[in-house]
Amino acid sequence: MADLVRIGIIGAGAVSDYHHVPGINLDPRAELVSICDPNSELLAQRQSDWGKTKVSTRFEDMADDPDVDAVIIATPNFTHHEIALACIKGGKHVMCEKPLGLNYTESAEMYRAARDANLRHMTAFTYRFAPSMRYVKHLVESGALGVPRHFRSQRFLDWPESSWGWRQSKKLAGAGDLFDMTIHRIDFAQDLLGPIKSICGAVAQFVPRDKTAEGEACEPSEVDDWSSLIGQFENGAVGVWEGSTLMKGYHNDGFGYEWAEVNGSEGSAAYQLTDPNNILIGKPGQTMEKLPVPDEYLVIDGSPRKPHEGVPSTVFRYDLVYEFVSAIVEERDAIPGFDHGASAQLVADSVLESFDKRTWIDINCDL
Repeated sequence: MADLVRIGIIGAGAVSDYHHVPGINLDPRAELVSICDPNSELLAQRQSDWGKTKVSTRFEDMADDPDVDAVIIATPNFTHHEIALACIKGGKHVMCEKPLGLNYTESAEMYRAARDANLRHMTAFTYRFAPSMRYVKHLVESGALGVPRHFRSQRFLDWPESSWGWRQSKKLAGAGDLFDMTIHRIDFAQDLLGPIKSICGAVAQFVPRDKTAEGEACEPSEVDDWSSLIGQFENGAVGVWEGSTLMKGYHNDGFGYEWAEVNGSEGSAAYQLTDPNNILIGKPGQTMEKLPVPDEYLVIDGSPRKPHEGVPSTVFRYDLVYEFVSAIVEERDAIPGFDHGASAQLVADSVLESFDKRTWIDINCDL
């Protein structure tokens, strides 16, 4: 593999603008060479925003382009499976936004296709790269917290109650908060404590979202705006997750509120999205105290990002591209890969099954 990785972006919306393109621009080994989006006006705007590149309204063009080495897929959920398989067939390394597919079957197929083609694959689970989350992982793996007993995640957002567009259709999005937000927390819980073996879960819809932001009538939402689950890990630990997009007073300039913690036999450690360069740690008989994350955990190894520059809640996201490019250049698996994305999706699928059947569901990831 040449040292310069030529990247194409499929889906020129806010997510790409927010952290994928800045990540590419930071990495001297990467170059944005092509943009694909069905919206011609947006393509023209992005060429002004991001610089002149090839453009196309058809993802097939990028999949077949010999001048593109790797693609980042940031399109609506229902398109991920088809686009990823086309790009893999075209010999492209692929990073894809979550959820990988509309269900575990699609996600597992994407993983197996990339694996069998010996191509790098990555799921854009952003929060694995948060400094405090990386440090919590170190504390768990080093034994500093003793035997892990419990994981808890709470993710609240204060979003408008108007239409989400395609995101509120089951056939286009798969699910709501569960697939959009809670799936991130499922992933990093498994990264911290290992596979989840059994879960019970529930979802709810509080508002119909039957009007657009402009007040026009539209098809009502079919998906959840609250999700929750209780899980048992293979290592004997347990976990509790809750997420919602309708928690008033938790706007925080769009970042919302997030708290995630691991409780062990010798201590507890907690991460907060709004303060990712600090961590809360408590030992037996003590009170949780805030401490700075050590400098070596503020960025991933080798990243050109300057750890103390920019908004902490934003800039850690740029490290996704650095990991993706590093995996390509070094010819190794990217982390988190499509296998991690598929595993988290199986748990999320099982939440819906659990709520439908009103029972616990055993997890059997057969990748």
